[in-house]
Amino acid sequence: MNLYILARRFSIITLFAAIFAVTFSAVVVHEGGGGTQSHFGASYTCLERNGTFCAPTVR
Repeated sequence: MNLYILARRFSIITLFAAIFAVTFSAVVVHEGGGGTQSHFGASYTCLERNGTFCAPTVR
């Protein structure tokens, strides 16, 4: 009986973790993209929101 309770709790925790992961990834994809991106100290500005090309900014 104890093994059944542990399996049920593990299933519930796993379900909540999966729901959190899906919603968090949806928020990151929705809020991300465009704007200024930084990669190892270099600052890049994306010229097109739909494209994958970003030009380095001149300071």
